[in-house]
Amino acid sequence: MSHFRYIKYSYYLLVLILLISCKQKDNTITIKGNIKGLNAKWVYLYECFRINPKPVDSARVIDNKFEFNFHPDTTFQPYAGYIAYRTKPAYKGVLGIINPITSTSKKLDLYASLYIEPGVINLTGDLTKSNGITLTGGEQNDFYFRNNDLPFIYISKDPTKKRLQISKLIKLIKDNPNAYYAMFALGNLKFYLSNNELKSIYDEFDDEVKKAYNGRKINEFLNTRPDENALKPNAFLTDTNKKQIGLIDTAKKLNMIVFWASWCGPCKEEIPSLKKIAAEFKDPNFRMVSVSIDKDKKKWKQTVANQNMAWQQLVIENTDLERLTAQYNLNSIPQIYFIDNNRRMISHIGGYSLTNEAVIEKTIAAALK
Repeated sequence: MSHFRYIKYSYYLLVLILLISCKQKDNTITIKGNIKGLNAKWVYLYECFRINPKPVDSARVIDNKFEFNFHPDTTFQPYAGYIAYRTKPAYKGVLGIINPITSTSKKLDLYASLYIEPGVINLTGDLTKSNGITLTGGEQNDFYFRNNDLPFIYISKDPTKKRLQISKLIKLIKDNPNAYYAMFALGNLKFYLSNNELKSIYDEFDDEVKKAYNGRKINEFLNTRPDENALKPNAFLTDTNKKQIGLIDTAKKLNMIVFWASWCGPCKEEIPSLKKIAAEFKDPNFRMVSVSIDKDKKKWKQTVANQNMAWQQLVIENTDLERLTAQYNLNSIPQIYFIDNNRRMISHIGGYSLTNEAVIEKTIAAALK
């Protein structure tokens, strides 16, 4: 290639790159407020679900008006946020958003959060007459307010009803493949869906949502959690003496694994019953172990000592917690797994009940017979 042709080729390549760049999405975010009775000098934008959050942005309030305006980079992902204000040093308020879908003139359905997304969002209202303000603008907000209860729906255990629910979820995502709130909701629902069911819903999202934080987490969960009939994964966990012990003892005919935490009320209610089980079954083919998901290891050790939990005690290290949560589908605690020496699950008990003790005794006796 001649020098002239090389320069000409480079020029066309540069033009092509510039044209592609110009077609990239405009991620400018503008949130305009015009709220009477907002007796504050500043308002602050926060991201939800953060521990000890710091403001994402702040805006000066002048004549009841304020405006957030910022341009994130091209990797921006819409997220749930809220707007706070301070009228006095000791008082911090949050602007309540009226749900335009479910609210009536007699009853206001207020939400502290809204979706922060590219485009213009307008907030208007009069706090001297109403506690709520009106939001207009944004397709993510429209989906959010129409489907606010999505993360909390009950997935039926009845096969027929469950299939119908999954079909509705698939259609909802197929009609709204760019709904970031729906992917967030799927993070709550994933424990109640099989891998095939979860993937059938996940596949309906567009690539942009899949590549966002919540989408990546769902994909990791799918790649980590074994199928229902697969062998249960083993792992080395830490005991009270900081020794590494296997989660499943393959030398024992039956492993009873109790997932719990020191901060869990129902877990602590179950401890007296577990003490009876530990004292009753001394068979060498039986192994009982409690596995804590405590992040605070000192509180775990203190509770084990205070409760005199004399059977084997293990704790999941914080770096392994997400993986074990997926592998054992720990949507809640306490949970008890009965696993044989071949790592096959015999049965499973979720939650605490006064009837659990009799079920546990029957399960152990049958397995050791």
